[in-house]
Amino acid sequence: MSDNHYDIVIVGGGPAGSSAAIYAARADLRTLVLDKDPHAGALGMAHVIANYPGAPTDSSGMGLLQSMRRQAESFGAGFAREKVIGLGLQGKERKVFTASGKTFSARALILATGSMGKNSAIEGEERFVGTGVSYCATCDAAFYKGRLVAVAGRTGEAVAEAVVLSRFAGRVYLLCPSSSFAAPEEELERLSLQPNIDVVHNCRITAINGEKSVESLTLSDREEPLPVDGVFLYLTGSSPVIDYTGGQLDLTGTGCLKTGPDFMASVPGVFAAGDVLCKEIKQAIIVASEGCRAALYADKYLAGRARPRSDYH
Repeated sequence: MSDNHYDIVIVGGGPAGSSAAIYAARADLRTLVLDKDPHAGALGMAHVIANYPGAPTDSSGMGLLQSMRRQAESFGAGFAREKVIGLGLQGKERKVFTASGKTFSARALILATGSMGKNSAIEGEERFVGTGVSYCATCDAAFYKGRLVAVAGRTGEAVAEAVVLSRFAGRVYLLCPSSSFAAPEEELERLSLQPNIDVVHNCRITAINGEKSVESLTLSDREEPLPVDGVFLYLTGSSPVIDYTGGQLDLTGTGCLKTGPDFMASVPGVFAAGDVLCKEIKQAIIVASEGCRAALYADKYLAGRARPRSDYH
C-alpha cells in the first residue's frame, strides 16, 4: 500500500470516530483517522464527563478522547490533523481530499463528523461565498495579503486559522461569540504572539455587507459596521457536519445522512456513525457504540462475510 492508501479512513476523531478506529485497527485493517480539531467537537468541549461507564467522575471530555485515541493507536490506528473538504466516491477506491492538498484513498470510509454545523446562514453569507466569504484560511489566506479580514468562531480551528491569516493579512479581527475559546493552550499562546490579530469576545456577526464582494460586517456589539475585505467562518450549531460530502450521499427528510441498519450510506463502502446521523439522544456512550458497529460492518463489507464479527474481546 502507498503511504496515503488505507483499508479504512475515518473522518472525525470524536467518540464515534475514535471508537471506530479501535475496532477497525483491532480487525487488522490499516486505519487512519482524519480530524480537523479534537477540541471542536461536543465531547472535546465538555469540561467534565461524569456518566461515561468506567471513566473517573472528574474526567474531562478532552481527557476521555485522548484515552480513546491512545487505545486506538496502541492497536495500530493512525491519526492526522487534517480538514476534509471533499470526497471522491466514484470508482473502486474512495478518495478523501483535505485543505492541506493531500489526498487519501481507502477501500471504505466511516464518516463521524458530528452535528455541530451551523444551523442557518448569516444574512449575506451565501451571496458572498467565493467573493469574500470563506471557510478555509489555509486555502484562501494568500488572496488577502495586506488586507483586512475577520475570523468568526471559538474553536481551536478558528484560533489556528486566524494565526494562519495573520501571516498574510494586514489585520485580523478574531470574533469570538462567547467569553472564551474552546482551544488548546498552545494555540492560544500562538494567538497571543501575533501583533496584528485583534480578539473581540462576546461578538456575533448579524450580517455580511457589500456590493459585488464583502465590504463590512454588522456586529452585535457595535453600531457601526466593521470594514473588512473578507470573513472566514468557523461557527458551530447543532446541524450535522456533512458539507464536505458534496451532496453525493442520500439524506433523510431532516437533512441527516441516511444509512441502513448496517450503518452504510447510499454509496457502498461508505459508512456513518454518531451525531452526524441526528439521533434523538446525544451521549458519548451511544455514539461510541455506533462507531464500534460501523467499524464491524465495514470489516464485514471488506472481508465479504455474511455477518459481522461478534465477540467481547
